[in-house]
Parts: sequence; structure tokens; C-alpha cells
Amino acid sequence: MAQTAGSRYMTTTRHMAKGKGKGASSWHSKGTTTSTADAVSNIIYKTPTAQKTSHHIHVLNCFMQDEPGILTRATGIMAARGYNIDSVVVSRTEIPGLSRMTITVNGEQAVVQQARKQLEDLPQVWAVVDLSNAKVVEREILLIKLSTLGPDYLACSDNTCTPRKPLPPSAVHRQERRTIAEQNAEDPTDLSDASAPHVQVVESSKRLGYIRSLSSMFGAKIVDIGADCCIIELCAKSERVDAFMKITAPFGILEAARSGRMAMSRSAKLSLYEEQAAHEEPQNNMPPPDLSNLPPS
Repeated sequence: MAQTAGSRYMTTTRHMAKGKGKGASSWHSKGTTTSTADAVSNIIYKTPTAQKTSHHIHVLNCFMQDEPGILTRATGIMAARGYNIDSVVVSRTEIPGLSRMTITVNGEQAVVQQARKQLEDLPQVWAVVDLSNAKVVEREILLIKLSTLGPDYLACSDNTCTPRKPLPPSAVHRQERRTIAEQNAEDPTDLSDASAPHVQVVESSKRLGYIRSLSSMFGAKIVDIGADCCIIELCAKSERVDAFMKITAPFGILEAARSGRMAMSRSAKLSLYEEQAAHEEPQNNMPPPDLSNLPPS
């Protein structure tokens, strides 16, 4: 009996130990699951996310009266917002006394809309049209002067070119007088100091052929040709103008002038026959009359 009672006591103790062990393991696993869920929720819901900004290019067409100082007031509104205006194009319209100003600016949607409302509050402004999300036709005119002797002749060229460093007014005036005198002179420019001018003529002709090929690919045209440079005119989108300037940079850019972006909304109608077909469609698609209720003939 003593052995039986002892064996029962040991068996009961073992069962109790196993039950405690299962409870502890289940509690531990439950605590681990809860902490994992909390960690996942912290990652998903409590981690700060980067705010998405709506910075993109906005194109505004501003119709205003021809009055002194209106251009300064309009651009001052955009400058007060801290924006650097990419381009401003002002031109006359078909209405006498009314001008169109196309403003291209890069900024947030909300702030640009506030600036648009301030432009509309000006008494000289008739209307402000936002063409940022509309289907438009965009064009920009480029006049670029390329060297036909290579980029090494940029510094020694006698033609007017974009200054590579700040110049005093006296040097600019002296260069203008020299250029005008050379253009009005009857005698050709003295090339006695130039080394092998016939070689330069051959190289200039080769480079001019390359420039003409590139111009035809981009739809540009050469409007002026000189002994050492040529001027090209290109009317295309701003992205295409940028690409043309990058491709022609190895030839040596003496000058470049861009008009800025001009935009005009496209026509909403693509065909006049669609509207006529829409009016005729209900008549042609009428269901046939129901003849089942008619008396027999």
C-alpha cells in the first residue's frame, strides 16, 4: 500500500508539473504573438511617412490690358511666393489693347492656385487660365549661334558671343564698336595672322555639313552662315530644344537665345461629323413597333 500511495503521489506530481509547463509555454507563446502584432502595427500605423509634394511645372495664361507696370506686378506676385519663374512670354493678341502673358513656374499645386487667385484680383487682368493639366500645344523658339571652326576658337572669335565672365562696360562698348566696324567695312578681314586659312575653310565646310544634318533631323533651319559661325532657328517643345542644345554643344555654342514656353489649348472637337452622328443616332436606333397587340387583319 505504501508503494502504491507513493507511486500515485509521484504520478500526480508529474501530471501537475506537465500541466504547469503547458500553461507556461502557452502563455509565453501568446505573449510572443501579442508583441509581434504590436510591432507590426507600430511599423504600419505609427511610422511617419514622407509627405508627397505636388511639385510640377505649371503653365498659366494671363490675359491683361496693356498698361505700364502690369508685368512687374504680375511677376512680383509669383516672386513673393518664393518661386523662380522659368519663363515669361508676353505678346499681343488679336484684340487691340489686350496682351497674353504665359508664365511657366515650378511649384506646389496649392500655392500656385493662391498666386493665380491674386493675379485674378488685379484690375488689369481679364482672365487667368491654368493649362497645367489640359491638352495643349507647346512651342519654344531657339536662336543658336554655332562655331564652324570648333570649340577651340571660341575665345579668339571676333563675333559677338555670350560672355564667359563679367565684363566692364568699357570692354563691351569697345567690342560693339569693333564688330560694327568689321561688318560695315568694304575690305575683307585681314587673315594674315591666321595659320593655314584654307585648312580652316575645309574644316568649316565639314562641320557645317554635320550641323546641317543635325538641323534637318530636329526640324531646324539655318538662317545665317558666316566664315566661322552659323545661326540656327528651331521651333519645338522645350524638351526638344534642350536635347538640340546638348547635341550641338561639342561644335561650340557662341550664343543662344530662347523665347520661353508658349502654350495654347487644343481643340475639344476632333471631327464635325461626330456631333452630327450623335444627333442622328437616336432616330436610327429606335426600337421597332410592337405589332402583337394589333387586331388581326
